[in-house]
Amino acid sequence: MKKQKPDNLKGFNAFNQLPQEIIFTILDLLNSNPLDIKSFSLACKSFYAAESKHRTSLKPLRQEHLPSILSRYPNIAHLHLTRCSRVSDTCLSFVSHACASSLRSIDLSRTHLFSASGLLGLALNCNNLVEIDLSNATELKDSAMAAVSQAKNLEKLWLARCKSVTDLGVGCVAVGCRKLKSICLKWCLGVGDLGVGLLAVKCNHICYFDLSYLPITSECLSPILKLQHLEDLVLEGCFGIDDDSLAVLKHGCNSLKSLDVSTCQSISHNGLSSLVSGAVGLQQLTLAHGSPVTSSLADSLKKFSMLQSVKLDGCLISYDGLKTIGNWSASLRELSLSKCSGVTDEGLSSIVTRHKDLRKLDITCCRKITDVSISRITNSCNSLTSLRMESCTLVSREAFVLIGQRCHLLEELDLTDNEIDDKGLKYISRCSQLSNLKLGICLNVTDEGLIHIGRGCSKLLELDLYRSVEITDSGIIAIAQGCPGLEMINIAYCKDITDHSLLSLSKCSRLKTLESRGCSMITSLGLTAVAVGCKELTKLDVKKCPNIDDAGMLPLAHFSQNLRQINLSHSSVTDIGLLSLAGISCLQNITILHLKSLTPTGLAAVLLACGGLTKVKLQAEFKWLLPHRLVEHLEARGCTFQWRDKVLQVELDPKCWKLRLEDLMP
Repeated sequence: MKKQKPDNLKGFNAFNQLPQEIIFTILDLLNSNPLDIKSFSLACKSFYAAESKHRTSLKPLRQEHLPSILSRYPNIAHLHLTRCSRVSDTCLSFVSHACASSLRSIDLSRTHLFSASGLLGLALNCNNLVEIDLSNATELKDSAMAAVSQAKNLEKLWLARCKSVTDLGVGCVAVGCRKLKSICLKWCLGVGDLGVGLLAVKCNHICYFDLSYLPITSECLSPILKLQHLEDLVLEGCFGIDDDSLAVLKHGCNSLKSLDVSTCQSISHNGLSSLVSGAVGLQQLTLAHGSPVTSSLADSLKKFSMLQSVKLDGCLISYDGLKTIGNWSASLRELSLSKCSGVTDEGLSSIVTRHKDLRKLDITCCRKITDVSISRITNSCNSLTSLRMESCTLVSREAFVLIGQRCHLLEELDLTDNEIDDKGLKYISRCSQLSNLKLGICLNVTDEGLIHIGRGCSKLLELDLYRSVEITDSGIIAIAQGCPGLEMINIAYCKDITDHSLLSLSKCSRLKTLESRGCSMITSLGLTAVAVGCKELTKLDVKKCPNIDDAGMLPLAHFSQNLRQINLSHSSVTDIGLLSLAGISCLQNITILHLKSLTPTGLAAVLLACGGLTKVKLQAEFKWLLPHRLVEHLEARGCTFQWRDKVLQVELDPKCWKLRLEDLMP
């Protein structure tokens, strides 16, 4: 017989007695999974109310949802509108009133349609606004900057690729936003010495200054280097900066910690020598794609006793230059030599034997190094946490054993396009902290090697097996069982993968990205398992999977509500399957090339039903088959079309494909 509750307990909810601080602590612990937070808020009215008060950050999908969302969440401090392709001035006006006292940052970097009017409302009403990101707003002009200048408490302003802004607009910001600490003007081609100089003179608190690809000269460097709090200066691609320009550094900029002069071909050792007396506290220096690294250039930097990070990607580098770097008194923590021609065993060994505290080393495409370098690296730099060595093709299988034997602290390891085999992976599995492993185009790796990784690397989050064609279901099952926290896996063109792999991956509940392009044996059954088990899935690529059909789309529509990007090209999905995806409100990017059963009428219905789409990739023939007014309507809604007329190509055997690629290499 059912026991009846006492009258005094009827309608009593014990959760209502919990202090708000405890509920907020619980919500803090749930922040990593939005689905958990949603479930929590739906448990009872008190939890629903508490979650509304607790949330301070918001990423809405469409601007039309903002009024209802902001009425529920009154304490939003950080508003990210990057998923809304278009945001109107009316929408920004609503935000400025709804979040007048709470809003501290707003990100509009991937959205359009708003103008100076909308920005002015934000600046005037949101007194606590300290950060605005307007990157990619190519239509914004100086009037918009005049509006931004009314945000008197602004500390961070991002204007990357705002190509219509000129010195006049930047001057308005300089006069109005005196509290600026960080500003990015990358690719603002209308801004020159005058605007940059005004910012340096008026905004004395600037500590981060990104001037990449601006047409500036030495004229504005003098006021910049007088900034007492300047720590990070980015001059990448500033072709007007040369040795004479850097001479002003001799007068001092002791606060400077990071300098990026990548792609500045006119800077040589003469200009860099000016850094020695002026920026004694420099910790990070980026010279990528610049002048050749000779002994003279390296020698000009040897007096930087605090230097920890040097990036020389893409530079021609001599043995003498490497040897001189090895003789520096500073103890480097990070060194990047990616795609540097001239790197040899002898030169690299002279560096790693001296800089034993290295934590990060990038030797991607250093094609002249052999086992000798790997032996020296692993013997000297036992504390490495990141090693990137893609396409070091002269390194033999035996050398990879040394990595696992000696570098147990590795968290990131990129071995793409190398000769590593299962024995090497057996030893690398000893790196228990490994979270990111790339084994793409590793033709000697089989299931045996992956079984070792699954047993030893339980913290693995990302695994890239692109075109590692000897992998089968057994290897993927071992990874899924041993690495339950897996968030990304790329098994593209692993031809022997079947539904058994997908069934095992469905147990990895945190999986966000699945790339299974060219896995012709997987079917909708396996995809259904992934949809049911991996509810955090945001990116799915099943291109060239002919057995994926409408039966796989229905479970995706029901369970994968976080899916944002999908590639269904060359699959067997029809209009019906595509139409079911309209139930995924997060879906923004869809690629549907060479779908044999796709009709113009069905496609039109799909495009209208999927209201959140921002990018669609289609066969060029549909451009003339779809109603012109429909395309115009969708573009006005914020959707961008990419029309492709690429002909279907027959896949090469992976080994043959690799040989052809090597033939093209110099």
